[in-house]
Amino acid sequence: MRLELELLDQTDTAIFFAWTNTGETCRVERDGKPVYEGKDSSFRDDGLNPGELYIYTIERLDAQQKAVERIKLQTGTENYLDDFVNRLQQLTVSTIISESKIAIAWGAIEGITSYDIYRDGELLTTTEKTQFSDLTAEKDVHYTYWIHSRRPLERSEETMRQEKSVLASLFGRLNVQSSREEAAMEEFWIIKRVASREELLAEKPTEKDEIGQPEWAFRYLTFLPQEILPNPNPLSPNRFFKGDGRTFDPESKEYRTRVDLNVRFTEEGAEVVFDKDVGTTIAYDWRKKFRKADVASSSGIVLKEAKEDPHKVGIDLKHSVGNPLVASPNIDYQVAATFYRVGVYDIIGIHDQAPNHEVYLKSGSTADWGQVHEAEGKGLSWMADPIASQYWRISNFE
Repeated sequence: MRLELELLDQTDTAIFFAWTNTGETCRVERDGKPVYEGKDSSFRDDGLNPGELYIYTIERLDAQQKAVERIKLQTGTENYLDDFVNRLQQLTVSTIISESKIAIAWGAIEGITSYDIYRDGELLTTTEKTQFSDLTAEKDVHYTYWIHSRRPLERSEETMRQEKSVLASLFGRLNVQSSREEAAMEEFWIIKRVASREELLAEKPTEKDEIGQPEWAFRYLTFLPQEILPNPNPLSPNRFFKGDGRTFDPESKEYRTRVDLNVRFTEEGAEVVFDKDVGTTIAYDWRKKFRKADVASSSGIVLKEAKEDPHKVGIDLKHSVGNPLVASPNIDYQVAATFYRVGVYDIIGIHDQAPNHEVYLKSGSTADWGQVHEAEGKGLSWMADPIASQYWRISNFE
């Protein structure tokens, strides 16, 4: 009988799961350390920290105590905090790796009735369930899965959601480049990067559970893709603004704002290095002649190390930068990220639907930036507060 996970349940301090009852001895490890061995086909792990990821290995043993089959499970405890900005911070995303499939399960989002599932950019299916099993995944291939959903603002858990929905719909009627529905529609992206089953289920899976001092570089840029763009306020003497004139590029020197974050684990704990910069804002008159230039303050870009212990570091980044030449909405976004000593990360973000946002990550062992998130801006007026936000979350199981 093949070993498969049959039940998974979480609270804020405990994780319970059950697997196929093979009648044989099974061993359970958490983050590489044994936590159970016996003939029971279930295990409850108590005394865990709220809102954290954990990696479990379930092995079926033969008479010589050698593993003849195994499952890998990455899951987490619930987060019951009410003072969240991003709904995705409360969700638990679980990934189960077995010989037969890759399975992903996630918490339900209020007001959402269906989810589009992509694998490496290709739409696989649309489902009303909060889980998906990939039975066609190759054993020796790394994959990236996207879970995409949308909901009207009126179904949001936010306070004043009805007022925001009405204002967003009004914006959609007045803005010729959008629709009422689009302006009042929130977007959610859950991204999971998964190593090959061949690696994860290997007897010594690339020593991932024993990584001692991983390192990451994180970069978040906002930019305007146009060379020049009109001011949404036609009565302003600053009729046009200079854009950054580019596409998505982690190495570009042209941007509205840039944040760099380096996280490195040491034997004693973790080191975090933070850098921020704001690009020059240039305004033109109605003839598109230079009129004025200034640089906005970076004081609205604030990094807070929320929590640190021997096996993880958690970071909160808040970003609010305005236009130094005219009264206008700020470029707002927030990021909550947790980096783990075992080589896992969990990054959650929320931002307005303008300007362009691009987020990159690379580990200490790679030279190239890997794209974490990108979003094309829909126009400067989309930075207004009533407009629906975009939510994203990425984590890895590698």
